[in-house]
Amino acid sequence: MILDTYEEFVERVNQLGYMAFSAIMPGFPSLDRETRPGQWHTGDHKTDPWCWKDRAAKEKKLAFGCLLGGHKGFISQKLYPYFYMACHPREDIEERWMEGKVGLAEWQVWQLFGRGDELNTSEIRKAMGVTKKQGAEKVDSALKELQRCFYITVSGNRRKVNKRGEPYGWAINTYLRVTDWAPESWLRGAESRSREEAIEHILNIGVFIGESVSLNQLARVLKLDL
Repeated sequence: MILDTYEEFVERVNQLGYMAFSAIMPGFPSLDRETRPGQWHTGDHKTDPWCWKDRAAKEKKLAFGCLLGGHKGFISQKLYPYFYMACHPREDIEERWMEGKVGLAEWQVWQLFGRGDELNTSEIRKAMGVTKKQGAEKVDSALKELQRCFYITVSGNRRKVNKRGEPYGWAINTYLRVTDWAPESWLRGAESRSREEAIEHILNIGVFIGESVSLNQLARVLKLDL
C-alpha cells in the first residue's frame, strides 16, 4: 500500500492501531515503507510524510514520538490507553527519582515542564546548558526515555527564534507532558485493564498487522516484558 495524502495516512494508522516511522523490524508496518521517496521533504503538508508526523500530533489525530520502545512511531486514539498502561510506570516520577529509577538528565528535563508548558528541543537544550555539539546526547536520550515511558510526547513543531524575536531555520519538535497533550478520551479506560492485558493486546495486534512478525521479537523491540 502506498499512502499519497495526510488523510490516507491517518486512516491507515487508525486501521492498524500503531505504525513505526521508519523500519524497526522486518515485516512491521512503517511510514517509510508505505510512501514514495519523492514525496519526502517537499514541504507540502498534504503530501509530504515528513510534515505528517508533526501535523498529526498537533491536530491530535495520532500520537507521535519515541513511543514504540524508544523508536519513533504513531499510535491511534483507540490503542493509546493500552500503550499508556503498558509503558507508563505506576509510581510517580518523583518517587521513582528518589528510588534511583530515573536518571539525573531525565529528572532535570522533566522538571522543565510545568503544567501546560510546551518546549521545543532547542529550548530544552538551552535550559540544560548544552549545545547540539556538546552535551546534547544525554539530553536527547533523556527526552527519548521520557517519551518511551509516556511522561512527555511530541505536540507539534515550531521554528527557533533569534535574539530579535524572528523565526529562522527548520521547524523542530515541541513537547508537552502527556497529561497536558492527551485529551481525556485518549486516556479513558487505561486503569480498567492490567499491564499484562495491555501488553498482550499490543503484541497480538502487532503480530496480526505485520508480515511474519515474531511475538517475542516484537516484545523485545517495543521493550515490553512478557
